[in-house]
Amino acid sequence: MADPRDISVIVPVFNEADNLDELYAQLVGALEGGRRFELVFVDDGSTDKGFDILSRLHDADPRVKVVRLVRNFGQQVALVAGLEHASGRVLVSFDADLQFDPRDIPRLAAKIDEGYDVVSGARTGRDDGLATRRLASALVNWTMTRLTGKRLRDATSPFKAVRAEMVDALQSAGEMRRFLGALALRTGRAIAEVPVTHRPRRVGRSKYSFLDLVAGYLDLITAFWPRAFQVVGLVGLACIAASVVGVVAYAAARVSVHVPIGVRAQAQLVILLLGGFGLQCVVLGLLGEFTTRIYRLVQDRPLYVVKDVLA
Repeated sequence: MADPRDISVIVPVFNEADNLDELYAQLVGALEGGRRFELVFVDDGSTDKGFDILSRLHDADPRVKVVRLVRNFGQQVALVAGLEHASGRVLVSFDADLQFDPRDIPRLAAKIDEGYDVVSGARTGRDDGLATRRLASALVNWTMTRLTGKRLRDATSPFKAVRAEMVDALQSAGEMRRFLGALALRTGRAIAEVPVTHRPRRVGRSKYSFLDLVAGYLDLITAFWPRAFQVVGLVGLACIAASVVGVVAYAAARVSVHVPIGVRAQAQLVILLLGGFGLQCVVLGLLGEFTTRIYRLVQDRPLYVVKDVLA
């Protein structure tokens, strides 16, 4: 049986061939001589020479495990695949772009030893480049803290450590597993945040565009906020109520005072627009509720498909 203090470092990889040798050297340098550890690299459908490099590292070091997916499923799904193939008692998610410092891994693992379920690495000196990316990241972070109920400074940080028992408990979450970080924050009883170093990217570029961040944000909202469509419906009902009040007020004004033709036309237009918009929102809310319930019933497809495992 594996030592309960073992660490598994899970690294999703997509077209990061230029970083892999240096990443491996830094990870081993930070972890060797301490606890027993394994490095679980998940090749998320890379089209460069990344898998060849990972195969070479696996052949040279038995502590390297490689999970190769049949295509690109996305970083979060690749992370789930790595977590579900890891054997350690402390599971650490780590990016392949070398922007995090592997020397911070033992600090996160030590917090798990103190009894925490989830430990999140809060990035210091972070540089996201474009203002749009910083804005999108801040919005997603604000939203995640509200949806999970855990107020962290950097809730969206991909650098996290969790107990293996947490992952085992979340494996029944179906498609929701792709939000494993948010799920862990929501269900974890004891959560800590540790400041970690965030470095500029050495080579390559971010695989996340602004549109990817927007799509991920919408996915997060629909996955963790089941009342989203109910809110749309309530907005529609409020608009319909406002249009009814407008009709009553307009009728009362016509009876009691003279209303100019221009004002009457404008009032009628506003009332009509409010009523029409409200009706559309109500219909959209109902359709959204039915669609969401059907979606939850059919969440039985595999989250990812493995092509090869080098263990």
